[in-house]
Amino acid sequence: MLWFKRAPEGAAGNSTGGEIVEPAALAVELDGRVFAQKFARFLEILGEEGGIDPFISALEVKHQLFAKVLGREGLDGFDLEALETLVETVMPARKRVWPSLEAYGAVPVREAVRDLLYGARPLGERLALFTQGVPVVSDGTPKGERKVRRALTDLGAEMLHFRAPVQYPLMTRWVWDQAVHAGALREFVKGGDTLDKVPLGSDPGIYEAGRRWLAERMAENGLYRNPEFIVDVFLAHAYADYMRALSSGMGLLNADFGGKGDPLEVVKKLLGIDAARRTDSRVKKVLH
Repeated sequence: MLWFKRAPEGAAGNSTGGEIVEPAALAVELDGRVFAQKFARFLEILGEEGGIDPFISALEVKHQLFAKVLGREGLDGFDLEALETLVETVMPARKRVWPSLEAYGAVPVREAVRDLLYGARPLGERLALFTQGVPVVSDGTPKGERKVRRALTDLGAEMLHFRAPVQYPLMTRWVWDQAVHAGALREFVKGGDTLDKVPLGSDPGIYEAGRRWLAERMAENGLYRNPEFIVDVFLAHAYADYMRALSSGMGLLNADFGGKGDPLEVVKKLLGIDAARRTDSRVKKVLH
């Protein structure tokens, strides 16, 4: 039923013999009542909009793409065209990282990705090295460089998760960003709306603990299948609620996501499964 009762997906392909992300002890309590409220609303919206199946199908397609391109054999033929296909599905990355990746070149990027996915260092260290290892092409300001680095973190996190969604939790910044004490996980912290800072940390085990807790609550409510994808969708729903509350009356949600108040459209954009509005790539290749 839950991923931790099954062999880690892609385990045979890891140089360490099968990396397992152990859940970390959380320094804060997650609130079952908040979960119940958000989950009820989640089911209500899904019931109005065609159910969970389209999301699971779309995320499965994304997983198959990442598994094919980022598997050991796929990486041997890795090029910029394959990279663009992946970046297209990572919303923060497609807006910011392409000039840096293209300037770095296909072979150095491929080896950086190989180290991220199959290296022997601890997982958190590998993700940090990927984020910091790509030379940044930006507008020349510290703020501009930070934006690209953060987007590289999201790209690396999605490569890990969508290549092997059972093995790795989704560790993007919208799920949790310790630097700004914000993200979907904060929405489930008991009393989180009264805290200035939430000491969850940034260890991969934090993300694993969060998704296991959510999967267990879902199982208690009768939802057992595909937890590795359904938790992603539910987290995106929770973050969309947060963004809507934050930007209410300011038009920021539309500006950032183009969702026009549709919560499922924002969810799709966060997960990178929104339909392209045109036939060409949405990857931004020129700095503005």
